[in-house]
Amino acid sequence: MRLDRATWVLASVSTVWGASYTVTGWGLRELDVVTFNAIRFAAAAPLLLVLACAVEGRPAIARRWWPRLALSAAIGIVAYQLAFSAAVALTTVTESAILIALSPFWTALLARLSGEPVRAAVLIGACVAMAGVVLVVLGREAGHAAPNRALGDLAALVASALWGAYPVVTRPLLVDHSPLRVTAWASVIGAAILLPTASALGPPRDVQEISGTTLVSLAFSVLAVTIYGLVAWHWGVRRVGSAQTMVFMFAVPVAAAVFAVAAGTERVTWPQVAGAGLVLAALTCSRRNPKVLDTGVGNDGYHDLDHAGTRDAHR
Repeated sequence: MRLDRATWVLASVSTVWGASYTVTGWGLRELDVVTFNAIRFAAAAPLLLVLACAVEGRPAIARRWWPRLALSAAIGIVAYQLAFSAAVALTTVTESAILIALSPFWTALLARLSGEPVRAAVLIGACVAMAGVVLVVLGREAGHAAPNRALGDLAALVASALWGAYPVVTRPLLVDHSPLRVTAWASVIGAAILLPTASALGPPRDVQEISGTTLVSLAFSVLAVTIYGLVAWHWGVRRVGSAQTMVFMFAVPVAAAVFAVAAGTERVTWPQVAGAGLVLAALTCSRRNPKVLDTGVGNDGYHDLDHAGTRDAHR
């Protein structure tokens, strides 16, 4: 079966986000959760705006969309990122991965409630993939004990619900605006909230005091996880719909396990291999539909490759 561009793009994002479990943990050894994310989005926001200006010209957002943009940023940029980072810092990667991997179920539920169609293949694929996720994360060899496991698990569960809601809340913005534009302005809002919060919690860190490992972690989070990952993820939501895009979240724990093995921190086990196979089978199943490729807004006759701005810019 020939895989389409959306499958390749979303699979690459899953790989990057899987690696972020380990790489983000490097930075959180030295920086607290709020400071890490404040630096991350303060660096990403101007880069995204410059990129949006270069690609689209004047990256305006119509006034009527700003309340939804603010809500999207509050959920996906501020609340989710803080909850995710807290989960990575407080509990084991195994438990945080399996709990955050529940997010597609939240997305399917919220998408259905909001009137967005959810194909049966997506729901079946989600159930099969979740079984694979359980095998992948529980099949890991025993690691270090987390001192605040219960609090970390709660943070992971909150992150799961927030990330599940994020594409449903954001998708209407993507009808009239490009994924790059939405990500850029959401990051600006996130930085505007996180920077004052980090300053209020303590004095700013001197860059010279930050280790090279933490700088690598921040650079990866800015360039790969945020700029590439969020833009590509929003593009997927726009092209194939919220629920079908979120099925790729099940591949994130698989990528996390592979990255941990490559980094030499863990060894692969047979349950992990079986779980990875189930996840890949589920993703293949969820992408099969001979009559209708997707339910995303990319099918409404308005394509991101056909314009430089937004429809609102011409109204």
